[in-house]
Amino acid sequence: MTRLTKVTALAASILQQMPQIGKWQRKFLLLLFPLWLSIRGRHNFANLARYSVYGEGAFRHNFAKPFDWLTFNRLLCLRSLGPDRILAFDPSYLPKSGHYTEGVAKFWSGSARQVRPGLEISSIAAVDLADSTALHLEAFQTLPRGEGQTLLDYYAEGILSRQRQLKLISSYLVADAYFSKQPFVDKLTKAGFKLVSRLRCDARMRYLYQGTPTGKRGRPQKYDGRVNPRELRQDVFQLCGKDEDQRWIAYSAVVNIPSWKRSARVVIIHQLDEKGRITGHRTLVSSDTELAGTRLLIMYPARFHQEFLFRDAKQDLGLGLGLEHGQAYTADKIDFHINASLTVGSLAKISHHIEQEEHRSTPFSIADIKTEYVNEHQALRIISMFGISLNSPLIAQAMPKIRNYGKRRA
Repeated sequence: MTRLTKVTALAASILQQMPQIGKWQRKFLLLLFPLWLSIRGRHNFANLARYSVYGEGAFRHNFAKPFDWLTFNRLLCLRSLGPDRILAFDPSYLPKSGHYTEGVAKFWSGSARQVRPGLEISSIAAVDLADSTALHLEAFQTLPRGEGQTLLDYYAEGILSRQRQLKLISSYLVADAYFSKQPFVDKLTKAGFKLVSRLRCDARMRYLYQGTPTGKRGRPQKYDGRVNPRELRQDVFQLCGKDEDQRWIAYSAVVNIPSWKRSARVVIIHQLDEKGRITGHRTLVSSDTELAGTRLLIMYPARFHQEFLFRDAKQDLGLGLGLEHGQAYTADKIDFHINASLTVGSLAKISHHIEQEEHRSTPFSIADIKTEYVNEHQALRIISMFGISLNSPLIAQAMPKIRNYGKRRA
């Protein structure tokens, strides 16, 4: 099996489990996925047509057709990831200009640390905690909201509209500190999700009263003072983790969070200097009070594996400047482009990394995989033009060297 057919074979096995997909769309997708890895330059309709038997109009037409990316990627994740999984949610800014592109507005750019004009996507990923691997599930674009609908409401609605399939992956959803606000927490917990996030350093927390009732008239005492993150009560907070180099130490407890109007599990991490003095702190939080502090310490940092999906897609798979230089203006085509970029990254990671036991311990490089696909695509094209059999032993012997030409890790 050539390298080009590994992604195709994996995608075909998933599409077989989706009988609702039509014959022609199935054929298009099985051509598109390896082609996405095999082209140089911009990932737009014109450039895809240059490397394909399809014309530019065929790509425009098929990008406008809806496809169930969540079902496809869910089946892919359940096949490839272990049972210890979480969901990661994170918006990402994409540069995009033009007066006719749907969804162009001003959004926060984390890399630029300022608001910039462009597009914003909200991506949901599955993260394997045991293998430290993230795979894409689905991304949706931030479009103009309804009257009175906040941005947090929009994000929550996007997640809840997909809750049936997402819960088949995990009920734990991890998001950054921006999402640790009561409206977002309430919507997710009401739907059965368990949020894992981070609180602001100055967030107010209260100890729960553990004493016996006094028997006096009036409302029973519920709280027992405010939590000082730098001076924790040892009878309430328990040690749940520490760094081998004594750079940090973590304590866990169930406390009340007034801004949430509920109790939650928190892990307060103290940063220490060389003499063991506290120089700062972070507060991780989960709406699941039964969650162990050690698990919370593992879950929240695992969300950063989703950033590798964004990095690979933006640098090598046409999600960043590829979309900026793209020819998609309508929301349906932009949605297809975004999810195709992120899905191809997951297909490549599974085909050439996760399912290859000898490669699992080595760093994953989408740039090297893309180099292999480009080299093989061009070599096979040239060889076929000369009428030489692709099954020739000489071709099979030379193909590994052709694939590895120009790789960073040859």
